[in-house]
Amino acid sequence: MNDIAVTPTEDEEQEELLVALQKKGKDKEAEKMRVLSAIASNSPTRVTDRVAWILNHYPQARDSDIKCQIIYWKTFQADLYSGGDISFENYPKLQRLHSIARARAVVQNILGLFIASPEVRKFRGKLEEEEKQRALEVRPSHPVYCIYADESGKTGKYLLVGSLWVLRSYETIKITAAINQKKKEIGFKGEMHFKEIGKGNLEAYEALLGAIIQNSYSISFKGLGVVRSGLYNVDDTLNKLFYHMVIQGISEENKSGRAVLPRNLQFRKDSEEASKDKLSMMEIELQLQNAARSLFQGDVYIDIVEVEDSTISPLMQIADLFVSSISRVLNKEEGKEGPKDIFAKKFLEAFGVDTRDEHLDGLSECVSFS
Repeated sequence: MNDIAVTPTEDEEQEELLVALQKKGKDKEAEKMRVLSAIASNSPTRVTDRVAWILNHYPQARDSDIKCQIIYWKTFQADLYSGGDISFENYPKLQRLHSIARARAVVQNILGLFIASPEVRKFRGKLEEEEKQRALEVRPSHPVYCIYADESGKTGKYLLVGSLWVLRSYETIKITAAINQKKKEIGFKGEMHFKEIGKGNLEAYEALLGAIIQNSYSISFKGLGVVRSGLYNVDDTLNKLFYHMVIQGISEENKSGRAVLPRNLQFRKDSEEASKDKLSMMEIELQLQNAARSLFQGDVYIDIVEVEDSTISPLMQIADLFVSSISRVLNKEEGKEGPKDIFAKKFLEAFGVDTRDEHLDGLSECVSFS
């Protein structure tokens, strides 16, 4: 029987990557960005990227290569293994432990991402004296939920922020795969963007909306807005809106029982200008960390606060469709209803928002607009 589960090419790739990263710091930073980009896109293809995705969404897997291997099989080789006993004919085709452990070592020990607990690091011989404090600050192994946020209405009556919440973060890959599959079926090229909706592609966007609805069992939408007139600083107001939207959302999801605390939280906002983004993320992260301690008594761990390029993230594109739909209804100009108006109403009504109310006061279990 052939007992090799991966091709020699994959093992050689792992070995070459390991050697290269150990030699060059510049390559290390580039590889780190490549891995993080693969995680953000929720469509990792390399073993290293897939293992990193698992370590990000399943904190408990960071301490156990076997647990990581089982999750790897269920997530990326579901056609061969879905749980329980492993068939004799499928076992040779499954990713083997050696390859997964090597990829985990690259991600944790060289790239410094998703580090294991201090106890496990000590056992693995990787807990150096100067690293002890860093290891102690590793995030707890709580369930993770992901927030993808965007803004709209900078020239309208209402200034708005909106967000997609994936309450079980590991579902991000299923949602992304469903959207990419639908794009392939209908021949949709590029990213979903509300401003691109027109007569010629309305049906395509409605088909993509259908794919989102079919995979909405683990998602939620949140929105927050204020009247724009009289605002002294729009960017500062947006930061505050993002913060309050997250705080209200955490409380709502905990109270509803959909995402009970404690939780690890990942917040991502659509990227704009590098310098402004950096300052904005610093401010939002500081406020969220303060709120985690004072409002949630440490039951919320602020894991990631960063910007993300929507061109590689279908989930960020959904956030754009959502907040732009809100903006289209609230900031609607006089005139005939067009394709964007039709889509906006269908999107919001699909998730329980009554668009007949000019203030969008209709609430549902999936959507809360304040």
